[in-house]
Amino acid sequence: MKFVKAILKIIYRRFICGKLYYFERRFAKEQKNDMRYLDKEIEKYALEIVLPSFEEKIISNRIAFLATELYDFGGHTEVIKNIIESLPKEYESKLFLAKKYRTLRCAPVKMMEILQYCKMDGVNFGYENDKRALLKMFGKITEFAPKAIFVFMHNNDVFCTALLAMLKRWTKIKIFYSDICSHQFGIGMSFADLILEGMPSVVFITQKYRGFKNTFMNWICYLPREKLPVIAENEVWEMRKKILPPDALCTMSGAAAYKFFENDVSPYLKMIERLLSRNENLYHILITEFTPRHRNIFDSIFKNSAVKNRIKLLNFTPNFKLLFKCADVFIDSFPVSSAFTMIDLMSLKVPFAVKINRDNIAFSFHEYLAPDYPYMFDNVQDMEAGIEDLLFSRERRERIAEMNFEHFLNFFEGKKYASRLTDLINCEDLSKVYDKEINEKQYSDFKKMELLPFPYGLN
Repeated sequence: MKFVKAILKIIYRRFICGKLYYFERRFAKEQKNDMRYLDKEIEKYALEIVLPSFEEKIISNRIAFLATELYDFGGHTEVIKNIIESLPKEYESKLFLAKKYRTLRCAPVKMMEILQYCKMDGVNFGYENDKRALLKMFGKITEFAPKAIFVFMHNNDVFCTALLAMLKRWTKIKIFYSDICSHQFGIGMSFADLILEGMPSVVFITQKYRGFKNTFMNWICYLPREKLPVIAENEVWEMRKKILPPDALCTMSGAAAYKFFENDVSPYLKMIERLLSRNENLYHILITEFTPRHRNIFDSIFKNSAVKNRIKLLNFTPNFKLLFKCADVFIDSFPVSSAFTMIDLMSLKVPFAVKINRDNIAFSFHEYLAPDYPYMFDNVQDMEAGIEDLLFSRERRERIAEMNFEHFLNFFEGKKYASRLTDLINCEDLSKVYDKEINEKQYSDFKKMELLPFPYGLN
């Protein structure tokens, strides 16, 4: 049976799949910092497709969004939702999905929220029908005729890469590429009029290592202030009663599992074990979903530990903000930080500690914080001391929470972000807003820059 399946798989790949499958396999094998050469090969293929006649028009108050697929959990889904909610009312928006049915199946909660503010369309891309799917999506987008399209594609999405090549060549739609997985290799940036980056260090990576100068440092979009969730204190206490003993102190972390591990070890979890060992009234809530490999490493640290009953594993949940509010101190993941989580915490007024990754700038998202933030650290020992400093001072926790909230309002609040985007949409010459080339000396205290392959942490 396995032999038959293997033969069928070979037949499917060789005789049924289109050329885009070949490009995806190339990307998987060849991932490197500068992928412009593969963009060019995909572009050549896409521009050989004969287009039917279409009306080339632009409707100035229409904005499109393009994504591979969305999930009920995940930073890029939240960013798209937040931008759509924050746009001025005079703009009409539409979301286009390369994998529409998968999104409706995987993101029922988020799609219900998004569809309150914009329309949705797309295709159900499969490799056996790549040309037909490209023509169909191209037709849907040009019929909508947006002035701009904001791209939130997966880093390995050959379909959206080919589509962008077609839009770039045959339309006047402005293409804004959101670098949603800046710590991983990716394709598709070659066709952007402007690449939107979240931090100065990511601008530096894209300029120096990916080979693009058309970057714009724009942070990340969160909800407008008036739509921030209001979580009552009694809700928090009810949730704490479900997950914690009375009067316990609580640290918390939450992220994709790979962000807590370095190869087959986890300095992060060992730090949590030490914190729990020193503080008998402390519990740690870890929100993630381990693979079997990750679970084995976790068990090797906690299975025979005296503190194993004071670390609790929870799965991801759409109601994560209520869980976050239960934390006395949130501890950001390392070696790979969690960018959007930090902004969640700022908006919720939950104090947190962060480790700067001096070993690899691509994994460190400390620049989302105020430069003088007192609870970001260069090493684990100082981080442990800082966590305990916050844990045992309600006054410091409240002061830090307010400091972070003000920083959030200044840089990430939805309406301010949307205003910056509409200015870009209406800019006649985007070259005037390109970031200046960042001086490499600014990051001389970081040891290296090493991106991760995509996808990462799934096995």
